Amino acid sequence: MDRRVAKSIAAIYRGFGACLAEKKYSEIAVEDILQSSHISRSTFYAHFKTKDDVLDSLLRNIFHHVFSPSLTEEATHDFSHASVLDYEHLFIHTLYHLQDEKVLIGTILASEVRSRFLSALKEQILPLVSRCVKEGFFPEKDLPTALYIDFAAQNFVTVVVYWFEHAPEKAPSEIVSYYFSMND
Repeated sequence: MDRRVAKSIAAIYRGFGACLAEKKYSEIAVEDILQSSHISRSTFYAHFKTKDDVLDSLLRNIFHHVFSPSLTEEATHDFSHASVLDYEHLFIHTLYHLQDEKVLIGTILASEVRSRFLSALKEQILPLVSRCVKEGFFPEKDLPTALYIDFAAQNFVTVVVYWFEHAPEKAPSEIVSYYFSMND
């Protein structure tokens, strides 16, 4: 992506996040995002049609980063030597990425778009949870596999919400231990 385009989109995301922190989502107008992001109308419309497009793009951007399959050394954590089959590290890695976006995610969780974020989070974690259940990483349960996968994915979402709203000082590894305890 061209640097100017990336810079414009990042400004729009920041402006949108600032608006979301101040107003209900239903009250935010494109004009509010323009003023907050210091982006021209033509620049905005070159990338997005509506504020819904901004939200959808923002969620995709967060989750693309959070659920990146590469385990590289990063500023807040280094799992570059971990195996992609080490599921505990994959969950911890995911939480570090969510933590990196804590201000924006906290704003989203406190807003009208909370359910959209949580649904998207569950959808994104499903493939990892599914592999864990099918490969026996989680204890076997006398449940239909699809139900167990859905249950374990929802538990992850529940733990993330708990973390952001009640225990933000906890380390990702501790939150993952809570998650594993829920699935024992």
